[in-house]
Order: sequence, then structure tokens, then C-alpha cells
Amino acid sequence: MVDLAEIQAAYYMVAATGVLVAAVYYVMTLRTTQRNMKANLETRQAQFMNQISEDLTSLESQRSLFETMNMEWTDWEDFEKRWGTTGENLEGATRRFSIMKKFENVGWLLEKGFLDPEWTYSQFHISVTPLWLKYEPYVMQMRKKFNSPTIFIGLEYLGRSFIEIERSKGIKAVIGTTRNGMKVGDSN
Repeated sequence: MVDLAEIQAAYYMVAATGVLVAAVYYVMTLRTTQRNMKANLETRQAQFMNQISEDLTSLESQRSLFETMNMEWTDWEDFEKRWGTTGENLEGATRRFSIMKKFENVGWLLEKGFLDPEWTYSQFHISVTPLWLKYEPYVMQMRKKFNSPTIFIGLEYLGRSFIEIERSKGIKAVIGTTRNGMKVGDSN
């Protein structure tokens, strides 16, 4: 006859084996879930970067960028008269603000780590570096005039990040002229 202690020992062994199997299953499920979450995050990040790229390379954004890059001015007053929000060309001001704000947002996303720096640079350096170098004096003047040190801070972060990447690659980005006291930068 089987002793009650032997039955109890066998029961405890089966129960312990069940707990061990459940723990192993839980760990395997947790690892699979983590892999899926990582893959899902990478997919969402790629979709997000693609949306940004599509928006900034759309016909409307490119039109705004080209118009913004072709704006000329001699000094702060001339800029405000011609391209400011109360100036003669409200459409131009709107286009300029729109494209600068889009890159402002990209800069913020880059600074917060939501975008890969190399990908962001490879997609937008041809637009951002000249844009920042051209408008840096204007942005700095705006900050002083309106006593607001954070105006276009994301655009500045983006522009300066790209300039640093270019320096590390041995690329010299220069627009270097002076517009009546508004010096246009030399990245090196």
C-alpha cells in the first residue's frame, strides 16, 4: 500500500513542477512581448519619420522653403516691412513662419530623442543648414526685440546639430555676408 507521505511528496513535486513550468512560460511570454513591443516601436518610429519627411517634402512645404530662402532684406526694419507679420507681404510671412515652425518641431523632436540624428540630418540637411544660417541673425534679433529667448529654439537646436554633424564630417557650411549689422553665420 502507498504511504500517505509518499502521495503528499508526489503531489508537492507535481505542484512545484507546475509552478516551474508556469514561471518558464511567463518569462518566455514576457520576452516575446518585449520583442514585439520593440519591433512595434521601431515600425511606429519609421512611420512617424516617414510622415515628417512626406510633410516637409510636399509641394507646399517646398514652395514655402524656396520662397523663404529667396527672401532678401537689408536690415531688421527692412525685413519687418517686407516679410514681417505686419509687412507688405503677409503671404510670404505666413510661408516663412510655416516652414520655420515645421523645422522648429523637428528640432524639438530631435532634441527629445524621438528622431535619429543621422536620419534627420540625411533627410533635411540640404534645407536646414542654409535656412538656419540665413535666419539666425533675424531669430536672434527677434529674441532681443520681444524679450523671448526661446523663439525658434527648436530650429536653432536643429541647425546647430546639423552644423556639428557637418563639422564632424569635415564639411564647412558658410553663407557669410553681413546685412547691415545682421551678420549671417559661418559654421566653422
